[in-house]
Amino acid sequence: MQSSTRYSSVLTTAAAAIASFLVGMDVLIVNVALPTITVELGGDMATQQWVVDGYSLLFAALLLFAGNLADRWGAKRVFVAGAVLFAAASLFSAFAWSMMALVVGRCLLGVASALILPASMSLINEANPDPRRRAWALSLWGAGGASASAVGPLLGGLLTPIHWSLVFAINVPFCLLVLALTLRIAPSPKRITRFDWVGQTLALVGLAVLIAGIIEVGALGVASPVALGLLVAGVAGLVLFVFSQSKVAVPMMPLGLFRVRGMQVALMIGFVMIFNWYGMVFICTMFLQNERHMGAFAAGLVFVPSAFVTILGNLIGGQIINARGSKFSITLGLGIMIVGFLIEFVTPAPIPVWLIATGLSVVGFGAAITTPAAAGVVLKSVDSAQAGIASAMFNTFRQVGGACGVAVFGVVATFLPSLTFALRSVFLVSAVLLMVVLLYELLRWNDERMIVA
Repeated sequence: MQSSTRYSSVLTTAAAAIASFLVGMDVLIVNVALPTITVELGGDMATQQWVVDGYSLLFAALLLFAGNLADRWGAKRVFVAGAVLFAAASLFSAFAWSMMALVVGRCLLGVASALILPASMSLINEANPDPRRRAWALSLWGAGGASASAVGPLLGGLLTPIHWSLVFAINVPFCLLVLALTLRIAPSPKRITRFDWVGQTLALVGLAVLIAGIIEVGALGVASPVALGLLVAGVAGLVLFVFSQSKVAVPMMPLGLFRVRGMQVALMIGFVMIFNWYGMVFICTMFLQNERHMGAFAAGLVFVPSAFVTILGNLIGGQIINARGSKFSITLGLGIMIVGFLIEFVTPAPIPVWLIATGLSVVGFGAAITTPAAAGVVLKSVDSAQAGIASAMFNTFRQVGGACGVAVFGVVATFLPSLTFALRSVFLVSAVLLMVVLLYELLRWNDERMIVA
């Protein structure tokens, strides 16, 4: 019986880690291919941002919905549905005949990713009741997502010279592998819960309109009535969403979870880390290809060192969590990331390509230590019945951060005289934001016991 349980745990962890890799890879693999796609299908900077953010936006807006589904219908069923949709949307994107069709395909991929990610964390939680095994499983899950952030641009650089459609078609074999593993996993428990349709509608509309407003500021200008109207409407929608969560009997985002200090720290970390990373990769790939005139393959090679370092960091991260605890791991990881961003910022222009690769590696190593520790804090903050929605909240903050990072830094790039200045602004802002998060963590979260306080 014990060997059967261990076997199921290994299959579950493998499926979740591969799915985490797939979801993370698809966020960034398209960045390197964008200049080539634009030549064939057309589109300006705002359109390119929509290709990236169409994915991140639907991903972020539907994570809470998907977390509720994972708790209500069973994590395995939702996970399988997400993998099937991901494969279909990837094929649709690969055969896109226009930029608008590609944006639609990317939105469908975002929906699929929303179904996959919180369900994958719930599956790990179900298959690994022992805290030490769960920490190790989360490290592998984190290794999948974090390494994908570095491998994505590399694969994009390798596949784009053959044809840009391959950056989407490559997803299909991964989906088939995930499905083959998942079919051998035991069914997940179902829980009878009501669904908050009003909250989901307000969250989706609020996020979509807010991100649209940020992107249109870059396209239309700060004084544009359309851009400002979108920003105001987006903020109003999100305010109404939060208000609605305090009034419904079964909220899709229980506001009580925000009172848990460990949850507060994890959510802030999730948002800021991905805001910085996605914004940096988006501007970095533009800088390498448009200002340093590197090809897609050469630009992708810049991310190779960080891919290996990130995988190593995740494997080490699980050992650090078990040996020293979540707070030590988070503090160490954030500190390493700050050092990486500052190294990049203080280097005089022109920034050498090798130094960009080094900085990416340092930042990736710190993120790899931090991410599984923060995910572990989320799971320890709630009981098993709320694992799906807590995981969804954590990943929602991460993906909202990513969508905002691409939108905000894309807008900054349109107002600065060169992509070099834009890249430097990314490094400085990222370091400052992480310093704020680190200070908050040290002052607000005094010891491990506050996770469940």
